[in-house]
Amino acid sequence: MMKYKLLAIDLDDTLLGRDLQISERNIRAIHEAVKKGVRVTLASGRATQSVQYYLNMLGLEIPIITYQGARVVDTSTGEVMYKKELSLEQAMPIVKFAEKVGIHCNVYVDDVIYVEEMTEWAKLYQKYSVKVPMEAVGKLSEFLDKPTTKMILIDEHERLEEIREEVEKLAGESAHVFYSKPFFLELTNKYGTKGEAVKFLGEYFGIPREQIMVIGDTYNDVSMIKYAGLGVCMANGPDDVKKVADYVTLSNDEDGVAHAIEKFILV
Repeated sequence: MMKYKLLAIDLDDTLLGRDLQISERNIRAIHEAVKKGVRVTLASGRATQSVQYYLNMLGLEIPIITYQGARVVDTSTGEVMYKKELSLEQAMPIVKFAEKVGIHCNVYVDDVIYVEEMTEWAKLYQKYSVKVPMEAVGKLSEFLDKPTTKMILIDEHERLEEIREEVEKLAGESAHVFYSKPFFLELTNKYGTKGEAVKFLGEYFGIPREQIMVIGDTYNDVSMIKYAGLGVCMANGPDDVKKVADYVTLSNDEDGVAHAIEKFILV
């Protein structure tokens, strides 16, 4: 009997190399896993359009996990199957705090990124947000009038560390605050995590957690690494993420995803 029936793979620093492309070996391994009957999906912090772009590159059609798990989207119909947002009441104190201390803030609303102005941080973030429009709208505290899928505070890691405690206090227990990269401090709804989204997809397909395998590299992947029957961390991930994983594979530039698939699925 096949041990793993659902495989969720993170994108940045996991499936993607430093060039933000998917290697031929990784593509081949994923296709072989699909041939064996494994449902392979992508689980990313990126917006829906950006994740869909890479799914199309792989030639797959399956619901995808986007916005760190705040949404699960059916790629064949565009239907949002699972959605957990930050309410306006949750988001606004963070927006105002970012404005007060001069930290760059992104807010996602309806698959568009809104920023106050096109700073260097905004331009840096754009490199990661393939296919997602970004609009400068002036003060976000005056612009935002509806829930946001996720928010990102962007600055040097040391600066973000200085404000993190205050951000967590303002966000309260109903929000999830974490680093997706050292210079990206992200906020989602407490239930908008990759772990919750993987759980939702497993239940949707009728696959128990013991038959779920996930591959990720950093703090936003911890919830799904802990939830899955087999949680895999990349060699390029932080040591404290490796500690919660069941297995550490090779780095993203050494086709670590393919290595893990070959070891645990293509056997």
